[in-house]
Amino acid sequence: MLWSALFLAALADGAATMLRFGCSQLVIDRIDPLVNPGQAPSPHLHQIVGGNTFNVSMPTGDVGELASCTSCSYSEDLSNYWTANMYFKARNGSYKRVPQIPNRYHFPAQSALPLNQH
Repeated sequence: MLWSALFLAALADGAATMLRFGCSQLVIDRIDPLVNPGQAPSPHLHQIVGGNTFNVSMPTGDVGELASCTSCSYSEDLSNYWTANMYFKARNGSYKRVPQIPNRYHFPAQSALPLNQH
């Protein structure tokens, strides 16, 4: 109850923001070029969206300039985005990945986007 009240207070205050991407998933993989550069596999999983330049050892410059296509609805957005995966632990001890379905309600027509060629 306390968390609900705090959340509603933050919304009323205008402090709550959300980062939304109109992008389709490229892959779920054990790659993290920031935390574990050059290491494959990384010790953790990510869902990856965006431009086609994402790899284990990404350059430090503007990777958007190197991409030729994107999984995002805005064809100009050639950046890469990756988020950690969450898992549900069942009573029997098994784990099931919780699907990440961003933007389903904000971008309903774009829930299964093709790659945009740039």
